[in-house]
Order: sequence, then structure tokens, then C-alpha cells
Amino acid sequence: MDKQVIEISAEGDSHTDKVGFLEGLGCYLLWGVMPLYWKLLSAVPALEVLAWRMVWSCAFVLALCVLVRRTKFLYLFRDPRAVRTFLVAGLIITCNWGVYVWAATSGHVLETSIGYYLCPLCSIALGLLVFKERLTPMQKVATVLAAVGVGYFMMAHGGQIWIAFALALTFGVYGAVKKRGGYPALPGMAFESLLTGVIGVAALLVGAVAPWIWQVAPPTPDPLAVKDPVAVMALLAGCGLLTAVPLLLFAGAANRVSMTVIGFIQYVSPTIALVLAVTFFNEEFTVAHGVCFALIWLGIAAVAVEAALDVRRRARKGLKQGACEAPARAFHPR
Repeated sequence: MDKQVIEISAEGDSHTDKVGFLEGLGCYLLWGVMPLYWKLLSAVPALEVLAWRMVWSCAFVLALCVLVRRTKFLYLFRDPRAVRTFLVAGLIITCNWGVYVWAATSGHVLETSIGYYLCPLCSIALGLLVFKERLTPMQKVATVLAAVGVGYFMMAHGGQIWIAFALALTFGVYGAVKKRGGYPALPGMAFESLLTGVIGVAALLVGAVAPWIWQVAPPTPDPLAVKDPVAVMALLAGCGLLTAVPLLLFAGAANRVSMTVIGFIQYVSPTIALVLAVTFFNEEFTVAHGVCFALIWLGIAAVAVEAALDVRRRARKGLKQGACEAPARAFHPR
């Protein structure tokens, strides 16, 4: 009987891990191919795309909350700390979205790839500075390698590295703000979307009165750009779905598999962006890009190997403890 229970439990854990892995992979695959979507909207000013994305993301997330009957998040308005936390988080992620959309539609997908490769290393640095976490030896090595790679890129290639810095820093700070806040995932996401949705509506109203404001970041239409107004509006509405679905998949994966697994999967997204930039969008891959990517990859590999060895060491320790405890359980009086 006990053996059957153990086998059923093992099968359940295996199924959970498989579902979680597929959810995580789906999330990062969607994020990886997202530049293709923004290229379709490259005839629309990036700031206008951003405003519509905020509005439709809000609408989709609120509709989802109604669908799953999780509408009790308005109580957060009565919590000044929650308002501050999600307003700051919303403004930070809005900056991240804005830089990403502009970069993807103006021929800088390579720089977005560098930025999202840097995200985990940026999170490590923020953990050290904000949460007083200690760096492991390989984390220190990875941080130094990334700094050298980015520094070389800045000297050799010019100022476009600011795109990578902005994406990595805003995403890292966003994660740190959400972690410090400690609020439930779906209510927090709904509340944050509501706040950013209001900002998006305000931006669209300002743009309707003063259309010139969109030209602060003028469009650079790609050959893939859609020109039909109805199709453009449909794509703008689809921004809500494109934003919310990966976040929901990520939330599901985070609940089913370890963060170590997610840590490995997350590199799928910038890798796809890199391949798209070089092979599909014909962006120039210079020696500076190569050196920068190589040093970042080397740092990531060092951290990954260290994490894998740590997991293996803990597993062996767990097996030894189980072997030592087995005789004690066998002779324990009932």
C-alpha cells in the first residue's frame, strides 16, 4: 500500500514538473518572438503603442479576474503602502515596455537581447545592494565578466548599450520592488494593471488633443509593418493578450518547478531575440557584440554550473540523511 502511495506521489510530482516546465518554456518562447509582433506595429509611434498596451493589458487582466472570480483586489486602494508599491512598480515596468517597444521597432533587437541576458546578473547585483544577499564566488565572476563585456561594447560600439542597461535595470528593479512588496500575485497584478491602465488612458487623451507628442519617438516602419487601420487596431488590442498570457504562464511555472529550472529556461527568450536580429531582421553583428555576448554567456555558464553542482550536492546530502534516519524509523516504537 505504501509503495503504491509513493508511486502515485512520484507520478504526480513528475506530471507537475512537466506541466510547469512547459508553462515556463511557453512563457519565454512568447517573450522571445515578441519582436516580430512589435515589427508589425512599427508604423505606429512607440509611445502610442505603449499607451494602448497599458490600456488593453488592464482590460484583459480585469476580464481574467472576473472570469476566475478573483475580483477582490480593490481593497488595496485602502492600503497606502500597496498604492505606493504598485504605482512605482507600474511606472518602472512601463519604462521597460517603452524602451523595449521602441528598440524592437527601430532596429535594436540585438541590444534588447543583451539587456535580457543581463537581467539575471542585474538581479544578483540588486540582491547584494538592496537585500544584503551574499554573492557566491561564481556570481562575483559573472558580474565582473558582464561588466567587462558591457564596458568593451561601450568603448567599441558607442552609446546604444543604454538600451540594454535600461531594460536590465528597470526589469531588475521592478522585480525587487515586487519582492519587497510581498503582495499576492493575481490581485497585485490586477491592481498594478488598473493603475497603469489609468495612466495609459490619460496618455491617449493627451495624444488625442496634442498628436505631436507621439513624435517624441517617431515611427520607423519595417517592411513587416501593417498599414490597414482595422488590422492595426486589432494588433493594438492584442497587446493586452500578448502581455498577460506570458505572465500567467510564468506564474503557473513558478508554482510548479524550482527557480533553478526557471533560471535556465529564461535564456530561451534573449537567445531567440538574438537569432531573429541577425538572421531575420538583418541587424549588424559586430566584433563588439561578439565580445560582449561571449563574456556574458561565460558568466551565465559559470553561475549555471555552480547552481547545478549545488543542487547535486544537496541531493546527495538528502540521500545520506535519509539512509541514516531509516534505521531509527524502523526501530521506533509505535
